[in-house]
Amino acid sequence: MTLEEIIQDLHALEARIRAYERKYGVTSKDFYELYRQGLLDDDGFAQTTEFTRWASSYEMKLEREADFERMSSAFLQSLRQEAADRPLRLTPNPQLA
Repeated sequence: MTLEEIIQDLHALEARIRAYERKYGVTSKDFYELYRQGLLDDDGFAQTTEFTRWASSYEMKLEREADFERMSSAFLQSLRQEAADRPLRLTPNPQLA
């Protein structure tokens, strides 16, 4: 998966997750913990499906964030090596070109 695809996925997932958070008034982190522990009454097929989609979106967001962090760290490390003892010059990541 490219850096551009990761960033696009993150933005789309954030929008989807925010809609669930607005609807239910809880953070996705709190929801996900309840979901994983099996503590939610999902009240039928529609809510079960919605909760499954919310949980899946949250899991994918966490995965994409980890990928983005890894790629960002690698890019910054390369900038540090180029800069040696000088201040870092932040330039657009060539992976986005």
